[in-house]
Formats: sequence, structure tokens, C-alpha cells
Amino acid sequence: MPAAQAIYDPDLDDLAQRFARLAVSDPDAALQTWHQETRGLSTEIGRTAGRLADQALNWQGRARLSQQRQGAALLMIWHADQYRRPVMPKLPLLSKRLTFQYCASLVRQRGNDSAISAMARGQMVLVGLRRETCTLVNRGLGAYDDYIAVLNGPSGQGAVRTFPAATEPSAQYAHRASPLSTGKRLDPAYDQVRFRKIEGDDVNGDGIRDAGRLKAGTYFYNERPGGYMKDRAFQTSKNQTAERDTNGDGFFTSADTNRIDTKFVGTSMLIHKGGNLANGNTGSAGCQTIPSDCYASFLAAVGRNPRFHYVLIDGY
Repeated sequence: MPAAQAIYDPDLDDLAQRFARLAVSDPDAALQTWHQETRGLSTEIGRTAGRLADQALNWQGRARLSQQRQGAALLMIWHADQYRRPVMPKLPLLSKRLTFQYCASLVRQRGNDSAISAMARGQMVLVGLRRETCTLVNRGLGAYDDYIAVLNGPSGQGAVRTFPAATEPSAQYAHRASPLSTGKRLDPAYDQVRFRKIEGDDVNGDGIRDAGRLKAGTYFYNERPGGYMKDRAFQTSKNQTAERDTNGDGFFTSADTNRIDTKFVGTSMLIHKGGNLANGNTGSAGCQTIPSDCYASFLAAVGRNPRFHYVLIDGY
């Protein structure tokens, strides 16, 4: 029988460092090597390689590349990547190394300086990878279609663990889903939602409390004294920023007037346990939740009494 074909599992950090060194001494050779070694990569893994290479370049390498037509074009592509939402592939990837490199490239690109420095020192950093999902999905119970990745946890530097997560609220807590005395809902679009209770704040003054989600960015979390939902939980030490669904369409977009909320949210958007993965009830009114049947593994991944940066990223 023919031998099984080896799975291509490139070391993107090594590729990025080699490219950055060669760019200083021989940019033509650097570009040739780059195109040869990235030709077979999927789109998002190719973008990961690009993020790492862009981050590895010093000013000399960047200057020499900019003098080459292909080099200047590549630098422009990498610059534009900073302003484009990344595609969220199914995690984990082919290897722990590749999964770590994918997540780390996003932290270096979109995290604040403190989170980037912490990761470089081997300290634990969590990454939230969010896909845009309507709050009314699954009869308003939400969906675990996001990820939270634990980088450099107790297992050591370069370690990564990934978990299904919900980083958006579920409509079961929406004021618009609340029943009226007539038996109808406050908003007919919420008729199929399995209403639980009202959470949220009225940020646009229309008398309806608006569902909120944590705005993409970097936050610093600690263990929450007393936990939450009869288990350990994590809370920020500084006030957070939320986005509000003020028009009630189930999404958080520029169509929502006054959607940025720095006043009401405080430190209320925790990381905590949700419902189990099978029934998909995320139990989120804006918190970051992880399925109850994955939560023990998540707690093991972060260790006891952790302090960590959490970098939340909007993607597709």
C-alpha cells in the first residue's frame, strides 16, 4: 500500500521570521520564498501568515520591500487586513501550533499593548472570536457559534485550548420579547422567543430596555468573588463598553442609534457558565458564556484565581 500522505502543517512563525530577515538582505529572494511557501495555504491561514510576517518586519525590511512593486503591493494588502474582519475557521486547526499562531496573530494585530506584551512574556491571554449572529436565533436561546481560546494557560507558553462560546446576548432576556396583558409581545418580531426575563438598559430614551453585547476590544478579568450561577466566574475590574441593539432587529450595527454604551454596563458582562451545548441555551444576556458541559475543562485551562487579558474580536 502507498504510504499515507503527510498533512501539510507549516510553522508560520518560522516562515514569518525567515521572510523578515531575508527582506532586509535580499527582498527579491524574500518575495520569491514567500510566494512559494504560501501558495498552498487556505485563504485564512494565508492571512495568518501575512499577519505574522507583517508583525516580524523591522523598518529596514519594510523599506526595502516598499521599493519593489510586488513588495509594496504585499505591504498594502497586510495593512488593509488590519481593517477587515477576519474569517473565523472551525477550531482547533490542524495542530495546536497552527491554532496558537492563528490566535496569537490576531492578538498582536488587534489587542492593546498590554495584552500583546503579556502574551510575549508567556502570560495567559484569552481570545474571543465572534461571528455575527442574530439574538433571535434558536427561539431566542442563542447559539454557541463563537470561540474562546486560552493562550499560554497553566500548560505553558505556546499552549492553546479552544472552547465553544457565546459572546452575544440571547433574546430570551429582551424587553421586546416580554408579554403584554393581551398575550401578545411588545414587539411582534419576538413572538417565537422563549421569554425569560428583562435585562438591558434604555440608552436611546424610547422606553425600551436595549439588549447589549460587549464591544470588541481588550479587557482585563479577575476571578469574581462568590462566582456566578453556582460556579466560578470572571469579572473585569474596570468599566466596560457595550453595543446596544436599539432598533430591535437582533443585530448590533450602525443602524442602531446611540448604540455605544459606556454609561450603564459597568463591569456586569462576565465570563461564566451557560446552558449545555446540546440544547444551545447560552444563558447570555450580554456575558461571555461557555457551555456547562465544557466548563470544567475551561476552568482547568485557566487555572485557579487567574488574572488575564481578554481580547474580543469581531469576525465572520
